[in-house]
Amino acid sequence: GIKPIFCDVAKDSFFIDYDKIGDLITDKTKVIMPVDFAGVPCDYDKIKAVLKEKNREDIIILVDSAHSFGAKYKGRRVGAQCDFHTFSFHAVKNFTTAEGGAITYNDNNFNGRENLYQDLKFTSLHGQSKDALSKMKAGAWEYDIITDGFKCNMTDINAAIGRVQLTRYEDMLKYRKEIFNTYTRILEKEDFSIIPVTEYGEGTESSYHLYPLRIKGFNEEKRNILIQKLAEKGISTNVHFKPLPMFTLYKNLGYNIEDYPNAYAQYANEISLPVYTTLKLEDVEYIANELVKAVKEII
Repeated sequence: GIKPIFCDVAKDSFFIDYDKIGDLITDKTKVIMPVDFAGVPCDYDKIKAVLKEKNREDIIILVDSAHSFGAKYKGRRVGAQCDFHTFSFHAVKNFTTAEGGAITYNDNNFNGRENLYQDLKFTSLHGQSKDALSKMKAGAWEYDIITDGFKCNMTDINAAIGRVQLTRYEDMLKYRKEIFNTYTRILEKEDFSIIPVTEYGEGTESSYHLYPLRIKGFNEEKRNILIQKLAEKGISTNVHFKPLPMFTLYKNLGYNIEDYPNAYAQYANEISLPVYTTLKLEDVEYIANELVKAVKEII
């Protein structure tokens, strides 16, 4: 019975339009799910201010922080600013356990829960009160199914990969920033470049997850030609993201991309350049220079 209500991003921004949030809130609104993008956290305090103004601080703020592990918001690492933050540790993320993720929150008794941690733990393993290892101990086969749930518990192997990566994560962040700075040093000289935001306000900094460059004057067709030209040079790029109303499922549910013009505008001329810690800075320079050549050929 839940009906998602989409909110457009602000003009020339990848972040939710804070000025539109209040107009979309109804008596049925239970949760707001803002999205951190490309490593940059959205402005959590602006969202809280909207809820306070609407006298709806009962609404849960559940942040999609899949891109912002390691980022900072007003001097603090992302993960404790709102009711809930969800992180992805998928293989393509800047911190990975190969597959998996995490949920962070401040209140283990949230909304009257006796033990939210325990509830989430049970829910991640089909509602079972014991994991497989616990059930295999001598004489300890008995277990209970307390609630319904899913099979989404992280394995010890995945967790071990993450624990090792944590020991060098700060150095990884520093190098990702070097990659960003190298791209920017070359691309900011070009009139066609719309350089991605990596920080705003005091103490807010990206985790440099993506480099979402936008090309002035380009549309979908020209952007896609650019992607193919770079592919011919052995450069793999991506697009982040195709707006949900453009997918068949959401079209069939009645969503229309024409209702979200800002999201479409951000998508139509966006191209994400490679960012990963084994990428050499001379390769970053090569990518940036080849992109400049390709754009000028298309223009």
